[in-house]
Amino acid sequence: MNAKKPLYSQIQDYVIAQIEKGQWPPHYQIPPEREIAEQFQVSRITAKHAMLGLVNDGFLYRHRGKGTFVSDRSPSSTPTEPQRTAPLLVQQNKRMIGFIMPWMESHYSSLLISGVESALSQLSYHFVFKRIATREEESQAIHDFLNIPVDGIIIVASQGEQHFNDDIVRLVLNKHPVVLVERTMRDIRTNGVYCNTKEIGALMADYLIERKARSIGLVTYPPLYTIGVSDRVSGFQDALAQKGKEALSPSQILSVSASILEHSNADDIPSEIIEFLDNNRELDAIAAVDALLARYVGKACAKLGLKHIRIICCDQPLLYPDCVSPSAYIDQSPFEMGTIAAQMIVDAIANGTEPRKHKIPPRLVELS
Repeated sequence: MNAKKPLYSQIQDYVIAQIEKGQWPPHYQIPPEREIAEQFQVSRITAKHAMLGLVNDGFLYRHRGKGTFVSDRSPSSTPTEPQRTAPLLVQQNKRMIGFIMPWMESHYSSLLISGVESALSQLSYHFVFKRIATREEESQAIHDFLNIPVDGIIIVASQGEQHFNDDIVRLVLNKHPVVLVERTMRDIRTNGVYCNTKEIGALMADYLIERKARSIGLVTYPPLYTIGVSDRVSGFQDALAQKGKEALSPSQILSVSASILEHSNADDIPSEIIEFLDNNRELDAIAAVDALLARYVGKACAKLGLKHIRIICCDQPLLYPDCVSPSAYIDQSPFEMGTIAAQMIVDAIANGTEPRKHKIPPRLVELS
């Protein structure tokens, strides 16, 4: 296997190869996740993420209570065959939930999706997923779901906006079952599940201070990219002040372009990160606001020979070769967040429960 690829990608490559070689024909039941995990010597959650990604991409489909099967992707296949989306749309005796999410760091998003899918499956609800990139796509996804129609919608609001989309507000005011993930409305009662993002920043700062870091850098997205990013940065700076440390100067903070989220090559390190580290070689610690930025920082450190730098980030990082790996991360519990969101939407539909908010405390996880 290719050691430079994440383990879940290597599993996906193997499954696709089996399909393309004809070893696994359409509607063939693939081995259970337990066996795949044992075969590749990975955790079951890693195997589950790999399978979920292939389901989302249309290579596989799931049949509740029976297992996971190879989709029929031939042009001649008909809607009556058990393709990936057909089971979701034709069985009207089951409730259906829509899930809208923008592009997010891949491992975090796969855990969040897995949490939603796992809980809804156990509750006998169908699950329809749309990934969006803009506010316009977010509105279109909402309209598409209402036209299906779905019984409720779980929404991770679009990035780069400080205010909610009017279509989301309209859903809430019309009392359509909605659960917001990662963000919540302050003035309107609605269901929401989120992590304490200011505490995330504080935990990162506390960790580096306790490890006697002398010169700290921060790598983040633009402060207005999301409220969560802004809160992590302010929480980090506030924690420094509370511990009697000076706030980071502008020269110690790199605010990268949000466009790096679209990078698909793990070896393609953004030049702005390399330049930042090369110009600040006195740094002995870096805090990154998510695992994707930590990956790029770690690869840049290895390339520049800065292997002494201690890295901490938000969200669980994946391990890569030729990379200075984070020594710790702050866990937002995305799988738990997804399961809570699913339970909330089902409660709202089935029991008419009053809107409520659930705040998940972040926790520090040391890796070395």
